[in-house]
Amino acid sequence: MMNSMKTITLVSGRLSPKALSVGLVAFILLVCVMLVSAIAWQLKQSADERLTNAKIAAHNIVRASEQQAQDTLRQAESILSNLAERVENDKLSNEQRVRLSKVMADNVKATDGIQGLFIYDENGDWVVNSFSSETVAKNNSDRSYFIYHKNHPGSAIHIGEIILSRTTGDMIIPVSRRTQYPDGSFSGVVLATLPVAYFQSFFERLDVDKKGVILLALNNGNLLARRPMIDALMTTNVAKGELFSRYLVNSDEGTGSWTSVVDGVGRVYAYSRVRGLPIVVAAGLSLDSVFSTWWTYVYQASVMVLLIIFVLTSLGFLFYRQIQRLLVAEEELRLAHRDLEHIAKTDSLTGLPNRRCFDATFAQEWSRACRTGNSVALILIDIDWFKQYNDHYGHVLGDDCLRRIAELIGENINRPADLAARFGGEEFVILLPETELAGAVKIAEEIRSVIEAAKIEHRGSASGSVTISAGVSSNHQHGVIAAIDLLEKADSHLYLAKKLGRNRIE
Repeated sequence: MMNSMKTITLVSGRLSPKALSVGLVAFILLVCVMLVSAIAWQLKQSADERLTNAKIAAHNIVRASEQQAQDTLRQAESILSNLAERVENDKLSNEQRVRLSKVMADNVKATDGIQGLFIYDENGDWVVNSFSSETVAKNNSDRSYFIYHKNHPGSAIHIGEIILSRTTGDMIIPVSRRTQYPDGSFSGVVLATLPVAYFQSFFERLDVDKKGVILLALNNGNLLARRPMIDALMTTNVAKGELFSRYLVNSDEGTGSWTSVVDGVGRVYAYSRVRGLPIVVAAGLSLDSVFSTWWTYVYQASVMVLLIIFVLTSLGFLFYRQIQRLLVAEEELRLAHRDLEHIAKTDSLTGLPNRRCFDATFAQEWSRACRTGNSVALILIDIDWFKQYNDHYGHVLGDDCLRRIAELIGENINRPADLAARFGGEEFVILLPETELAGAVKIAEEIRSVIEAAKIEHRGSASGSVTISAGVSSNHQHGVIAAIDLLEKADSHLYLAKKLGRNRIE
């Protein structure tokens, strides 16, 4: 039940201005942190979404480019297989060469992406080509694809590095196949040339930003085609880039973000090895393009958040100033209340506690003494012949005399619990908790002696100086039952002291 009451008190109690200030600052900080966190989370989600969409777009471009490359190369492979079969199974007479040249020319016309078809003998001499039915006295035995087939038995096609065509002068990708005699020995090469411009033209039709890239490369990193085109395409190798050194070693296809070793542009990439062929396709969208609108959104969101934080902090500052003013006002009120309370409990003339303060303290000490059985004593003091003092010296000096007597009384009250107060007029009272009658008498006698020794001039007194009379009583005296009895007992003793000649303790 007590815990419940405490909880109700805490909940229903008014917050102090200081607690309210701390709460206000904490609330504004919390709102600002939550707002910034929410916007940051939203911006991150938006950035992740843009990256995901960019990876999907790049992946779609790679799929389209991969399909185009695969279709073109497979068509070239099919044509080369047919040509190799003719060369290996038929003896090429002059008439057959003319007819075969026409067939090859028709194949070039019917197939997108093939620039020319060529047949070479075991010495590298031109046997048949799609450009002319006449025999051409040229030799290609120095070409890398010719040397490759001469040293590598097998019927698989070989895709070579970019070379310059000796027929047209264009950059071409050589796709070749070995031919051989019935005994398996090398008999020559059949070749299809694919113009680099064909792939460049296809890449240009795909949706890639200005800083984006699409590339076709061999497994060794040599470029076959690239958008945008670069002057050093024939000699550029990207094997040291992250695509080959980091991603392709772990997976034949995927996505990632890295900086190009060719132009230093950061992009979001998708990549894939073309199935069954020694080539790689990759497409990248520049990070600048991916995040161009996102950065605008970041700027707008940042401005909005800063504006909200500014408004919140401004309002918070205004509220904080009001609370600080309230704190100052409350402190001033507390001090004023304390001063009023002090004034209410203090005698304005002597500075000692007044009758009201004495009555309240006396009631408390009497109640405590009744509970504990301890002693409590009173000393009631009256200045002798004070009326005559006022008549002779006047009330101004009479007030000075009262202040001096109060000062001497106060100086001789040493314990914190003891209370000396002005009782009224020229009377003073001293409350002594936990003090026996003998101890109280001793204190009263010390005060009387100090005042007498002060030699405050009083020509209206027989002694010539100001003296006091005092009555002392204790709660353990006979007839003291209530608090009023203790006070009346001290008063009667004071009356007796007056009667017996004054300047004495009874």
